[in-house]
Amino acid sequence: MNVNRPPGLMGYRENDSGEVNYRLEKLLGKSSIVYYHRGSGDKYSYVDISCNVSRLLEYTPSEIIGGGFNWIGRIHPEDRQSVKSFFENLDPGNSQAIEYRFKHKSGHYIWLRDEVELVADEEKEKFVGVLVKVDREKEIQHLNLEKREKLQQLALDNLNDMVIITKAPKDNPLNSRVVFVNKSFEQFTGYQSEEIINKTPTFLHGPETSEEALARINQKIRKGESLREEFINYKKDGTPYWVELDMAPFPTDDGRYEYWVGINRDITQRKRAEKKLAESEKRHRTFTELAFDAIFEIHVDGTILRCNKRACELFGYSREELIGMHVLDLTPEKFHSKHPETFAEIATTGDDAWKRIYQKKDGTKIPTEIHTAFYEMGGQKRLIAYVRDNTDHEIHEKTIRKSLKEKETLLAEIHHRVKNNLAIISGLLQMQVFNTEDEKLLAKLKESQSRIQSIAMVHEKLYSSETFSEIAIDKYINDLLNMIEESMIDFEKEIHVNTEMESILLTVGQAIPCGLLLNEMITNCYKHAFENRDKGKIDISIRENKGQITLSVTDNGIGLPEDFNIEEQPSLGMTIINTLTTQLNGRMEVDSGDYGTSFSLSFDIEGDTEE
Repeated sequence: MNVNRPPGLMGYRENDSGEVNYRLEKLLGKSSIVYYHRGSGDKYSYVDISCNVSRLLEYTPSEIIGGGFNWIGRIHPEDRQSVKSFFENLDPGNSQAIEYRFKHKSGHYIWLRDEVELVADEEKEKFVGVLVKVDREKEIQHLNLEKREKLQQLALDNLNDMVIITKAPKDNPLNSRVVFVNKSFEQFTGYQSEEIINKTPTFLHGPETSEEALARINQKIRKGESLREEFINYKKDGTPYWVELDMAPFPTDDGRYEYWVGINRDITQRKRAEKKLAESEKRHRTFTELAFDAIFEIHVDGTILRCNKRACELFGYSREELIGMHVLDLTPEKFHSKHPETFAEIATTGDDAWKRIYQKKDGTKIPTEIHTAFYEMGGQKRLIAYVRDNTDHEIHEKTIRKSLKEKETLLAEIHHRVKNNLAIISGLLQMQVFNTEDEKLLAKLKESQSRIQSIAMVHEKLYSSETFSEIAIDKYINDLLNMIEESMIDFEKEIHVNTEMESILLTVGQAIPCGLLLNEMITNCYKHAFENRDKGKIDISIRENKGQITLSVTDNGIGLPEDFNIEEQPSLGMTIINTLTTQLNGRMEVDSGDYGTSFSLSFDIEGDTEE
């Protein structure tokens, strides 16, 4: 029996088994499953399709087969790109399915389930699959799902975190494919969704991606467990970034597939901050460990929380032993009553240091200096204590004190002997005065005796002082004036001496020449200023301003000759004045007239230098 039937691989063909094929065609005509075979070119044109396609789409096989039927163009615009990506990324020999909306010949869209496998033969690759219409209830579910998905899409697109959803067969969970990414993912990574749909997420990995982290992720995926992991991914331009991945599985309704929803949070800045913090902590830990002082972190109740290596060396305990001890465990019992105040905030040392006695593990007592300060960590106060072993310092300090005491005794003895020797010389001159009748020689001897006594007075002052190196010049001048007045017992004129002096300390190197200068200037006033007068006045002042001393001796006598020049005077007294002025690095100014004469000496105060 010859019947005209449409040709085709899945339609009827005239052969010896014609009756069987005819019956098969009749069965396919009543089936809701459409079988097809299409090429692998850009348009995925149908090569063959079962005749029951007309029941499904109202298109005849002859309308569909060939290059004129635009299959891609009839897919709903919203599904088109995902379908193209699905076919482009199919693996040979692996059957996969996708659901999408297809335009019916009448113009409306229906939902189709397309289950397809990429088959490779000797000539070329081809797609073999089946089309099934999704039932009405399924359509309604898809419509509702579409609405929900739009809402979910809106929510996901407004998330700051990146969202990536993958789908994998339940029996092969590591064979996952990307089915969705949100806008945050696209904006951050530089990948567009159409580039990566149906790809494995491994395109995000690179040389610095942790293999250990990936192994942990795969292990969780195999077990179907939620996970959280931190590792390095890469943007499209190759820039690495740290990501915190939270991922959980959601099975499909049929249980054949599993969706994995991954929330990706960029934590690059946090990781950089953590790295800087770790480096800072390592640096400070190194500083602490290298310190020569023992360093403790102490709870306000006195419990030791942390310590450095030097603390272990100083006290003889291991770090494990020290941590957890109370500070009083390191304190001799007789000092316990003095130490609790170290845990009160008001008693921290600040810029000062406390001296404390502590005890080593072997019972040895050690003198120390400690510095303490409070700081807060997690809302709780901590005490930081720096403890310095003061043993060597105290030994050196005792040695220095002993040596200083010996030197002070020796220096006092020297000043005492110098004073006594000068007194002997002054006594010898006095004996010469008693045996001399020559008035000129007598005057010279008394002048020399006065000079020696002025020097001796300096040593007497130093002998009775506490420092042995400085004397108060005002007290010295008062004693010098008394000595000069006593030496003028034969002086018959009424002379009043007025003083205005500040209390200034001078070193022995300046006190002696200053005393000799005063002796010469005051003695000259007595001897020469009041000729042919019965009385007179001498004013003595000493002032300090910005480290410079001005010493003035003024009289209301007859004044100096008009041609007087202090630097050209041949007398011994004036020679002494010029010499001592030079020795002090000073400047002498002389002012004279009918009102009297004023000698004013200025020089810088010399500090007590230390070597």
